[in-house]
Order: sequence, then structure tokens, then C-alpha cells
Amino acid sequence: MATRVLMPKVSFIVTEGTIIEWLKKPGDRVEKGEPLLVIESEKATVVVEAPGTGVLSPELAPVGITVPVTTTIGYILEPGETAPKLELETAARATPAKAAELPASAASQELPAESKDVVKASPAAKRLAREHGIDLAQVTGTGPGGRIVEQDVLAYADAQTREQPPVRATGVARKLGSELGVDLSTVAGTGPGGRVTADDVTQASVLRAGAVASVPSERVDLTPIQRIAAERMAQSFGSAPHFYLSVHVDMSQTVALREALLPVLEAQDGVRLSFSDILLCAVARALRAHPALNATFAAGHVERFQEINIALAVDTPRGLTVPVFRRVDRLPLAEIARRREDLVTRARGNRLTPDDLNGATFTVSNLGMFGIDVFQAIINPPQAAILAVGRISKQPLVVNDALQLRSAAWLTLSVDHRVADGASGARFLQDLVHWLEMPQQLLV
Repeated sequence: MATRVLMPKVSFIVTEGTIIEWLKKPGDRVEKGEPLLVIESEKATVVVEAPGTGVLSPELAPVGITVPVTTTIGYILEPGETAPKLELETAARATPAKAAELPASAASQELPAESKDVVKASPAAKRLAREHGIDLAQVTGTGPGGRIVEQDVLAYADAQTREQPPVRATGVARKLGSELGVDLSTVAGTGPGGRVTADDVTQASVLRAGAVASVPSERVDLTPIQRIAAERMAQSFGSAPHFYLSVHVDMSQTVALREALLPVLEAQDGVRLSFSDILLCAVARALRAHPALNATFAAGHVERFQEINIALAVDTPRGLTVPVFRRVDRLPLAEIARRREDLVTRARGNRLTPDDLNGATFTVSNLGMFGIDVFQAIINPPQAAILAVGRISKQPLVVNDALQLRSAAWLTLSVDHRVADGASGARFLQDLVHWLEMPQQLLV
């Protein structure tokens, strides 16, 4: 029986794909699992494996065609078997209506030319053009049938850059200028050597809009910590595709555990146990079980850290500081409390060392002490996730089919979608909820 070769569904948000290259020719023998073709979507360029063993059908969907996911684009046949006819007339979107009437395709087949008012471009090329504000009609395509590919857009952008006088600007300023539509050559730089900073771009954008042109204002200079944090957060939010997952947690047992251990640890170790200590311990256990969240995206691939080093956001007179708890998954609760007291005290006294601030693989931001119930935090690069924690307060919860007033809190996980997907984040939160609703197990 013929095995259908389908346009794969790369992710739940992808609805179509483009055939970039067939790695086998019609009539070639293929083995199940070996690379068969390359497709491209808005999400990524992917090598598709053969779904069966046999001979590749004489008719294949042509290179360059864009069709919805799950569309049949070819068949793998048993010896002597005849392939069903491909039905692509209604499936193809970015190709002429008569694409399916072409003769049997081969790996090198190209699409016929489209009408002059239609620009042929791959999904990646279209996305890149949008990001750089490039009119694809001005770009010459070098792909099959004159199709514009990603490299064509990059070459065009590079040529345009060479034609413009060089502008000294930080990477974040360039990114922000592109997003706000600000021409950096018109912005006066206030950074070292006249370099344009993110603050300069923001100010230029506001003044251009006339929002504060006639309103008295006072300049407030950022501290070095605030300036670095601002640039890192702008970089993170502009480059890392964030998504958010929230969960409501019954914190009754965590509250009870803290009340029971509070006098014991004060007497034995001279430290005052906080909810942040229990939270850090629970997060470390959950990260140990879900290393996908203890990772970073770098140079087109994912790096999973071999240590669990959690940063805790601390409010100080000079701005937000994030000291790091190293190998926190190996520490008992009492030691976490001792280190937290030491790090927070030194952070607020401006006595942290570089080692105290480097090497974090995950961050916890707790705004519960400010009465905040729920919020979404920006990921701290190069990390892939951050946990936002709201206040613990009495809230109505359904327990054993009965409504009860219990201590509860909201947790919101921000995740870099390049590193992990929603299911990975959800499983991490499930385990974290388990540790916080049964915190006695953290003492084992």
C-alpha cells in the first residue's frame, strides 16, 4: 500500500510549508527514517524524514510550492505499485493555480513564473524583510524560479547599509530604532564617543511624536546597574519570543512549614526562614527534573546548563539586583536561608562581588511583599525562563469539592519559545506546584 508523504506540522502555530529541496529523485529507493526533503515554514527550515520504505513516486510536489500542513506531496510505493495522482490545485497557495498540472516533478524542478505583481519569497525571507522594513519588490531572488530566499534579503540589507554613512550605535539602540522607525543618523548620541544609546533612540521617538515637546521635564540619570538592566531587558524582549504560563497554588502547607521551622532555624542557625527560601528550594527541585528550562539559546542551538544556579531579584536603592545562588539544588533549606540573608544584605549594602552576580541559569522574581498578585516578568538573558511570584493571601479555593478560604498565590512562568515549548513549561509548573503544596518533602 502506498505511503503518503505529508507536509509536516512543524509546530501548533504553523499552518503551511514550502518545499525547498527534494533529497531523493523520483524512482529512488528510500528507507524509513532517512532524510527525504527539506521544507521551510515561518518557524524553521526542517529536514523531513521518509515515513516508510519503498520507491519514491514518479510525481512529487514541485520545489518552491507552498501548501497547507498535512497536504500529500508525494508517495512511497511498494514494488510494482502505481501512485495515486497528487491533488495540489486547491492546496497550493503561493504558486499558480495550475501548478499541479506540471509533469512529474524531480528534485531540481522549478515552478513556472508567477504574474508580475506577485513577489515570490520564502516564509523566512518574508519574515526577515518585515523585521528590516525591506520592500521585497526591490530584492532580486536567486532561489528556484527567481524565488527570494533569506540570503537575498540579507544581501540586500547589507548593500543598503554600505550605501549609508556609518552610524555609531549600540546593538540595542539599532534594534530599538528599527522597532520604533527612528533613523539613527538623525539621532544625537550621548554615549561614549558620541555613540547612540537606547535612551537616545527612545527620547528621539518621543520628541518626534510631540508627546513631551511642551511639557517641563527633569532628566534622571540611570545608575550603571539600571542602565545595564535596561539594555539587557530591551535586548531580551526584542529578541527572545516570550510566552507565559500562570498557575494558582495552594500555599497552606508552605505557610505551615515556615511557621514550624521559623523558631527552630533561628535558634539553631541564627537565620530567619522566608518564603523565598522555600520557593528557591522547590524551584531547584523542579529544574532538576526539567532541564529544558535550565538552558539558553545560543548560535542557533540550545545549551542545557550542567548546574542549577538560581538568581533572586532583589530591590535595592540603586535598582534591581539579581544575586545568584549556586548549585542550589544541592543545598539544604537552612543553608539556602543563610545564603539568602547574606546575599540580600550585601546586595542592599552594595557589597556584592562579580562572582555573586554571574552564572545564573534561571531567575525568580518575587513581588509579593509589594502586594502584587500576578505579573509577567521579562527573561534575563542569556537565561531561557523566569518565574514571577505574587503575594500569598487568603483566597477561596475548592478543596475536596468544598469551597475553603486558604493561603494561595499566583506563579507566572515566562519562557523563551526558542528553547522550550508550552508543554515543557507546563510540566515544570506541575512539579513546582507539587513541591509547594507538599513542602515537607523538601526536607528529605
